[in-house]
Amino acid sequence: MKPAAFRYLAPRSEDELIEILREHGGEARLLAGGQSLVPMMNFRLVTPTIVVDINRIGELAYLRCEQTGIELGALIRHVALEDSAQVRERFPVLAEGIRQVAHRAVRNRGTMGGSLALAYPGAELPLIFVTLAAEVCLRSPSGERRLPTTDFITGALETALAEDEYICSARIPSLPPGAGSAFVEVSRRHGDFALAASAAVVVLDQHGRVRLVHAGITGGIAAPVRLPAMERALVGAQPTDALFDEAARDSIAAIAVEGDHHYPTGYRRMLLATVLQRALMTAVARVRRSHVH
Repeated sequence: MKPAAFRYLAPRSEDELIEILREHGGEARLLAGGQSLVPMMNFRLVTPTIVVDINRIGELAYLRCEQTGIELGALIRHVALEDSAQVRERFPVLAEGIRQVAHRAVRNRGTMGGSLALAYPGAELPLIFVTLAAEVCLRSPSGERRLPTTDFITGALETALAEDEYICSARIPSLPPGAGSAFVEVSRRHGDFALAASAAVVVLDQHGRVRLVHAGITGGIAAPVRLPAMERALVGAQPTDALFDEAARDSIAAIAVEGDHHYPTGYRRMLLATVLQRALMTAVARVRRSHVH
């Protein structure tokens, strides 16, 4: 199928984009990488009367590493994150997770802002942003506001974006010194959305006990979630496979998980507990390896 007729606009600056949204906010859809919007338009799942191509707005395409974190413009391509030496060194869980996004050809076009705006439940980037406590910056004719990713993504394919707003950037705080991290997912085929995925960051103290944990999951749930109760419970514990296995199973048991005729709820829970346990253990193993001289 082909998309329904639409008007095409291509602003070259954020000021132009804001004026377009001021006038056409409710009618317009923004086109960034087009990896989700274009197929949805072709199948007429969405039929915008105006498509606003933002790819010419160079000020939205940047990656800026600072001592306190990393700031990403909405148009930064997945492949730029994958290939960045700074991202690999300072945010290895982001570099590891981004390689699971579809295939290289898709990552050449897909953008950070597009992935967040779509808010697909099995997508990797939203999970990583939730786990790392990233903040999303939104702009509109009314001004600018910042939201934690957990508040920005409100459900499956649902966000807090107003009709006249757009994502301009996102900021991820630096990982704690000495942190180990891991991203683990299970998908039906390489490049598919995850059936279950987990991202984890672990810091150990001088005695090898857990000092800090950040852990998140996605798959079979409406939106990626952090697991703060589990994170607090693990602090002070000596990390073992059995400890993390029990913690993962208990955490997943407390979450509402949806299944279907392909992947029943029990199977989904097993997958989620498995990827969470593996992410935690892999993160710990990487901390221990980094301390061996």
